[in-house]
Amino acid sequence: MTNTESPQPAPAMDLRFIVTTSSNRVWLAASRRVRIRGEEFRLVGYLPESCLGHAGHWRRRPIAGRQTLEQAMLAAQGAHLEAALNAAVAEIGILLEACATEGLEPNLRGLRDDWSAGRLDFSTLPKTLAQTLADLRARRRHRDLAGQIGRSVRLSDYPDTFVARRRPRKLIAVLGPTNSGKTHDAFERLATARAGVYLGPLRLLALEAFTRLNEEFGVSASLITGEERRMVEGSRVTASTIEMLDPSAELEVAVIDEIQMLSDPDRGWAWTQAVVGANAAEVWLVGALSAEPAVVALAERLGLPLEIRRKQRKHPLVVGEALSHNPAGALRRARPGDAFIVFSRRDALNLRDDFLALGKSVACIYGALSPEVREREAHRFAGGDADILVATDAIGMGLNLPIERVVFTAIQKYDGTTRDTLSPSLLQQIGGRAGRFGHQEEAGVVAGLTPAEHKVVAALMKAPQPPLETRGFQITAGSAYLEQIAEMAGDTRLEALLSLFQLHADCGDGFFVPHIPEEQLARAAQLDRMKNLTLHEKHVFSMAPMASQNETIDGVWRDWAYTANKGKAIELDFLPRVPQRASLEEAETTVRLIAAYRWFAYRLSERFIDQEMADACLAPWISVVDGHLRSRYRQGVGGGRKGVPSWYWPVRH
Repeated sequence: MTNTESPQPAPAMDLRFIVTTSSNRVWLAASRRVRIRGEEFRLVGYLPESCLGHAGHWRRRPIAGRQTLEQAMLAAQGAHLEAALNAAVAEIGILLEACATEGLEPNLRGLRDDWSAGRLDFSTLPKTLAQTLADLRARRRHRDLAGQIGRSVRLSDYPDTFVARRRPRKLIAVLGPTNSGKTHDAFERLATARAGVYLGPLRLLALEAFTRLNEEFGVSASLITGEERRMVEGSRVTASTIEMLDPSAELEVAVIDEIQMLSDPDRGWAWTQAVVGANAAEVWLVGALSAEPAVVALAERLGLPLEIRRKQRKHPLVVGEALSHNPAGALRRARPGDAFIVFSRRDALNLRDDFLALGKSVACIYGALSPEVREREAHRFAGGDADILVATDAIGMGLNLPIERVVFTAIQKYDGTTRDTLSPSLLQQIGGRAGRFGHQEEAGVVAGLTPAEHKVVAALMKAPQPPLETRGFQITAGSAYLEQIAEMAGDTRLEALLSLFQLHADCGDGFFVPHIPEEQLARAAQLDRMKNLTLHEKHVFSMAPMASQNETIDGVWRDWAYTANKGKAIELDFLPRVPQRASLEEAETTVRLIAAYRWFAYRLSERFIDQEMADACLAPWISVVDGHLRSRYRQGVGGGRKGVPSWYWPVRH
């Protein structure tokens, strides 16, 4: 705005005093013509002392009464109003001169409309103009910072931030359906590696890999997850959750399981990071056939050789028949080796109770259970202590179980907003768990509970899985990126830094894209109000694996953050006194909180000082959960409608 003219007052004879209405009050105001950028308009304003009264009362006064009040106010405040008007003209001139000098671009039309509308309080104008100038400067700084971030934080250069970029690597994709031996092949290769790592999506899978490598393959292996460390002396291989990848560790073999999760909307960034950053001569990518296009695209982008090994299912898998025309009758047709699939903890426990009422023995697996409890329930089913398995889609990944038939009690899942039909990939992954391990002559069977579910199951089992996208791979803001942006911005507010990364990082051709979970942004805003936390502490708290939708767990997260902000140690003081008296839900929540405490203790050990106590307390509480699930007492919460089981959700079109 280099040609902005300062406001020029009109001759004094142009000064007028008028009556205006603002904020439901009537005021005597001063008015004068002003020219800005070649346009003339009237600057109209009042002072707090020039109020003539409430607008409603003013309208009811006779005209003669109004005129008398106007004349009295003019005599009392006319000179003050004229002086305030002249001061306002000068102050507006200072604002516009500063804008012209600094290259700022105010919205002149909007300002002119505000200044001429008769709602301008001269007494607050200096403060308003100062805020306008501050906002314009902040907007320019934000724009300049955005440009600087775009030039400096280039997501296309993301691979170059890893040590792995500077060594020769080969990608080996082992792709196929469930029960095709993909993971077995990868474990066999790990068993011969001088140094290796297994990276899986769940603590349960890491624990299973740790157990199999040590016991089945005779490999000395350690375990590292967010909440646990089992370091085995002399181990050559580590089983780990994927977020725990150490990009600096020099390896011979890295196995990345469930590679199709590259497209996961919440955690895909961890698979991108693993493929790009695993510092291994051989990087094995194990997962569904649908991941092949994404794997090919990543290999081409990274300039790495790629070998694709496609696997066939080892056990036949067929679509059976619906169990019954009604859900209650279907339960009486359950047989040993059946896995009944539901999609919530509530439905899992209610269905478990209904099976127990029929005299069936039941194992139960759902997402809120710790890996240790899930493993115990799986062993009960595998060992024959439980005839029936009731499970959510938590069994879709991991857990080699002797399931003969997978029965879907529902074909729709609530995603937090709506109930949507299962995708072919999810249904096929769950259904693929059918087929007794080690008995190739026995076909696995997939079925729907009633004809309504079975019709959909049959169609989805035949449907092709959509291939993964070949671009848009997620990158999250790690500590290095946040510190870089903080230095540029001179700002340590986590929400601002995360937003800057998400909005302004240069995506280049869109092959890599920035990703910040909504929950992390919401937590960052809360943490920014805690002025004593460092950026590192806020970043750790924002990523904590503590479900914010659980009121109890979220409350503990807040308490820990407030305690850390006060500079105090966080003790393990939230445990109920007597574990044996806890309900199943209380015990589950306590196990999750102990796991979260252990997660924090590995990252903020100076704050979370009771790690050894947390390690010691975990097993007793796991036993409480296990005891509830083994008991024949009802654990469900009921619900539902008359004549319809509380765990059954009819097909909705």
